[in-house]
Amino acid sequence: IAQAPVRQDDLKMISGVGPGLEKKLQDAGIVSYAQIAALTDAEITELETNVIKFAGRIKRDDWIGQATQLMAQ
Repeated sequence: IAQAPVRQDDLKMISGVGPGLEKKLQDAGIVSYAQIAALTDAEITELETNVIKFAGRIKRDDWIGQATQLMAQ
């Protein structure tokens, strides 16, 4: 059974995410607010270490909270 495609959101709506970082996230397979809202601590560490190259940024900028609010809009 084919899975429904993941909705692609404008990740730049999250404070701290610009065009360059949005591209890096997309290249890592992160394309939706739902994916960001569901990140585990291990996934956050992986992203910050290997993709973002900025430790603590996701929690500091509250990406999960922002993504959750954006999904509700």
